[in-house]
Amino acid sequence: MMPFLSKPLWQFRSLSAKLAVLYGILFAACLLIVAIVGQFVIWSNARTTVRAELSASGSVYDRLWALRAQSLGDTASVLARDFGFRSAIASGDRPTIESALANLGQRADVQQTFFVDTAGGMTGIGFPDLRRAVGAVPNSLTSGRKDAVIATTKGAFRLIVSPVLAPNEIGWVIFALPLDGHEMRALQHLSAIPLTATILHRQQGHWLGVAGSNTHDDPLDRFVAKAISGDTGPGALTLPNGYAFALAKPLAGPAGKPEAVLLLSYPLSAAMAGYRTMQIGILLAGGIGLVLVLLGSRWLATSIARPIAVLDAAARSLEEGNRTEVRIEGDDEVGRLAESFNRMSAGIVEREHRITHLAFHDTLTGLPNRTYFRQQLEAGLIRAHKRRERITILCLDLDGFKGVNDTLGHPVGDALLREIGETLSGIAGDGIVSRLGGDEFAIILDERGDADRPRALAQDILDALSRPVQVDGHQIATGVSIGIAVGPGDGVDADVLLKNADLALYRAKQDSRGVFRFFERSLDAAARKRRQLELDLREALQGGQFRLNFQPIFDLKKDRIGGFEALLRWEHPTRGNVPPVEFISVAENTGLIIAIGDWVMQEACRHAIAWPDDVRVAVNVSPLQFRNSGFANVIFQALSRSGLAANRLEIEITESVFLDGETMVVNLLHQLRAMGVRVALDDFGTGYSSLSYLRSFPFDKIKIDKSFINAVAEDPSAAAIVRAIVDLATALDMETTAEGVEDREQLAELRGQGCSSIQGYLFSRPIEGGAVVAMIAGPMSAVA
Repeated sequence: MMPFLSKPLWQFRSLSAKLAVLYGILFAACLLIVAIVGQFVIWSNARTTVRAELSASGSVYDRLWALRAQSLGDTASVLARDFGFRSAIASGDRPTIESALANLGQRADVQQTFFVDTAGGMTGIGFPDLRRAVGAVPNSLTSGRKDAVIATTKGAFRLIVSPVLAPNEIGWVIFALPLDGHEMRALQHLSAIPLTATILHRQQGHWLGVAGSNTHDDPLDRFVAKAISGDTGPGALTLPNGYAFALAKPLAGPAGKPEAVLLLSYPLSAAMAGYRTMQIGILLAGGIGLVLVLLGSRWLATSIARPIAVLDAAARSLEEGNRTEVRIEGDDEVGRLAESFNRMSAGIVEREHRITHLAFHDTLTGLPNRTYFRQQLEAGLIRAHKRRERITILCLDLDGFKGVNDTLGHPVGDALLREIGETLSGIAGDGIVSRLGGDEFAIILDERGDADRPRALAQDILDALSRPVQVDGHQIATGVSIGIAVGPGDGVDADVLLKNADLALYRAKQDSRGVFRFFERSLDAAARKRRQLELDLREALQGGQFRLNFQPIFDLKKDRIGGFEALLRWEHPTRGNVPPVEFISVAENTGLIIAIGDWVMQEACRHAIAWPDDVRVAVNVSPLQFRNSGFANVIFQALSRSGLAANRLEIEITESVFLDGETMVVNLLHQLRAMGVRVALDDFGTGYSSLSYLRSFPFDKIKIDKSFINAVAEDPSAAAIVRAIVDLATALDMETTAEGVEDREQLAELRGQGCSSIQGYLFSRPIEGGAVVAMIAGPMSAVA
């Protein structure tokens, strides 16, 4: 890596240095690419030229090789036809044969000449060690061949064989030409380029050079192997003296298998020598161009970076809070950037004020938001602690605001919130009014010497908001509940004080709404108890602490038990039996009633499957559970898993399920009716529109509330109400069940009025599930 690139470009402090280095790198990269491409082109051209020369030299060699063989063959055939030579052979005259061979070698300029008869006899002029190798050649030559190359300890030799006929073949005249350095230099002189010719012969599995060469390399073996296999074209090869272009020509031995190879090579350095001037010129031109580019890029970078440096200084000044502008020079991009910076600088103060306001104020009402409220509350608590004063917070929640959104739409709801915010700001001018979110508001009051101010302010707010509000042409009846906490007595930090104000607000909502309540220590204890009860409920559901009791429902017309109502019981491991009145409301508020109700439905059906077929089971269903989208599926699964017939299951609902809309409820009731499940209307007579519900859906049963049964025997008005309900049910073809029957006078009155069935302590208290079968089989003395 180059020294100036030891750290990334983005770490340069100067933009001009960045640009100069960047331009230099780009030009150097381009120059490197050009040099690489040029070098590749030069090398490719040199390779093409050398390969062409190698191919041409190989062709010349092939022609010379053939001409030499023909010339020597003709010379030898003259001797082979000579009568005297054939007579000497026939008579075994060795001196005459050797003299003739010597004269023949002298005329042909061949040092090694031999005669081999058909019996393998050997006569000749030459190396004694060569005779054995030459003597075996004629008989091993393949048909039609007159020459071969052999490799011996003396080197490689080319043998030219000419037969002697008299008239039959009686022997052979053989020329042995050494393929030595002299022969190779003669071949090199015939090439247009300074080639190097080398004869290779095989030894110990490798191709080794003769004439002083120590070539012993696996790449050479692979190169020669390719040539022998038929790939006779030129190629590239690494030789002991460097990288070279080479051409290998196999030289066939007596049996046709090559025993030597002619290697023509041309070093790469020699091939590239003619291009040195061009390469040096490219390098010089690139170096000069690089220097010029660096100088030019430095000047260009400085001209670009100078106005940017001015902008940078102005931006730093603006960051420190100083209003600043830069001078505009020209109308190019930098000039337009300076103009945009000036506009940004002019508007940044305004935006900062706007952002600060948005960060601490509610966008809908313009009142301080929760963040600003929290800061002011913390500051007020610190101030109150130092001055030994009090600080009061009022938490307000609108009553029925969800209904405004649902019926009139969110735009009207938003307009109502704005109107409420203005009203609160006008009433609580000595406090900080904030909107915490949704329909929740809060007010902070510092002590002003009037200890009764929080109560008076709360009452003023209740009085102002008790009157209908005119919003967007709609007259909306509003109301508010208020919780009040006074610090530091009710809390020494913001979280505790706000939590206690919320607890007081929760109490105000429980106490019929439209009132204010101060925080009391008992509220915190009740909240902790409620929270613990919620945790215990979750554990009870997971740990199997719930069980079912069953209260019988006696059929007065058939004088038998017609069914049982499933009643939920909770056996807490430490607190014992927890009454439903304590935990059902918590389960409904937390949503746990859905899971608990599912368990009750499954368990009730599981018990009822063991009862006689004419005995039903009734299950109370919470409005929250009933409105759950999967309620019908819960009933279907309970019936399917238990195998209980649908007509033996009776669900009991109250009028409150209709409060969120009648259409959805009626549709679900018809869906249950289609499944075969019976539906009873529980606590009839305690609502405000029961008759309209009876008209909307034909219930199977009406359960008369215990409040009417208590006085049915001695109060004529109560008896008249019960009689009217029974008559109404009879007219609508519905059954009736009287709840809470505790004495025989009540029973007699209900029998006389035609009530269908009863349940209460007169007949039996709730019993365990295991005792139901025994009760059904036992005597019915209680109502006899």
